[in-house]
Amino acid sequence: MNKSKLKLNVSLGTSYDPKTHVTILPNDDSNPYYINTQHFTGRICVRIRDFKGITPLGTSRIESSPYFEGNNDQYSVQVQGRFKGNNLTADDIIFGNDFDKKVNLPPGSWLGLKILQYIDSGLEADIACDKPWAYSPLAFTMNRLNVHEEPDIKDGELPPWPSINGEHIEENVIIPRDGDKIEVLNNVSMRKKYFNSKENRKIFPIKENQVWNFDFFNAYVDFNDVAVKPVRYVCKSRDSSIVFFVVVFQLIPIEDDDVNTITKYKEEKVGESLEERPDISDFTPKTGARWASVKSPTSFFPFNKNKENSIRPSPSSSPSPSRDVTKFNIEQNDPDDDDILD
Repeated sequence: MNKSKLKLNVSLGTSYDPKTHVTILPNDDSNPYYINTQHFTGRICVRIRDFKGITPLGTSRIESSPYFEGNNDQYSVQVQGRFKGNNLTADDIIFGNDFDKKVNLPPGSWLGLKILQYIDSGLEADIACDKPWAYSPLAFTMNRLNVHEEPDIKDGELPPWPSINGEHIEENVIIPRDGDKIEVLNNVSMRKKYFNSKENRKIFPIKENQVWNFDFFNAYVDFNDVAVKPVRYVCKSRDSSIVFFVVVFQLIPIEDDDVNTITKYKEEKVGESLEERPDISDFTPKTGARWASVKSPTSFFPFNKNKENSIRPSPSSSPSPSRDVTKFNIEQNDPDDDDILD
């Protein structure tokens, strides 16, 4: 496969079913994608440094974000949301990767995994099996986390998005103690130390009026250049009975140099069935898949760092999150192809 013909497509949905997935516009800081299901109300913004990929119909590529100024991060998945119902605790919500095919990993990956499991006692993974997975408690694995309560919030509502110009989340989690006492965890090390304990996670209740702001980022994986089979990030319940959201990074073949020459589907809303999507592989949830990585299997992939970073402010306005969905012609990969393309 000629890597110059591969373009990054970022999509998200509310289940493993690709019919719920829509192509989104990365680096659109002021217009995160809104989703609302019976289990989760949220906004999601995906950022890619020096983005070279595909955009939805009627949008223009935003190459980067002020978010990347002053750091080396290559991508970010930032979420603001409310977990609804189900009587969950912080131990029940997990985040990480699973794959539908075996991933070719460099020698010594098992040692890296052991080190990560030493750092995160909640990390469970099998990165060498035919359908690799790695999951960890969301409250621990996030790079940044802010949780607060909104006393008078209604279903479907969220407070203002905190990052319209790429601002970073301020770390802050309030832990209830006996009576009216609280403990404030306002730095990452304090929060990770607290949520690394299963007992602490189990006594931290998930409430419908809690607003969770969290950010997962990485300085080592450049999805523009790493030619992998689809990389899927999933936020779900520990028993896999509930999927809150799914984000997919996929390099797909494009024959036309104009990557915005597309055929569109009419998209009703995320969470409802769309027409058949030949542009996205048929993802099947791994039966019995478990729980999400402090890093993730992507930490073990070969990568190329960009030599130059293009920083451009996000536009003051852009199309509504309710967009038409992009359709592309996708070549069928030989089932014997390696997961890491040459």
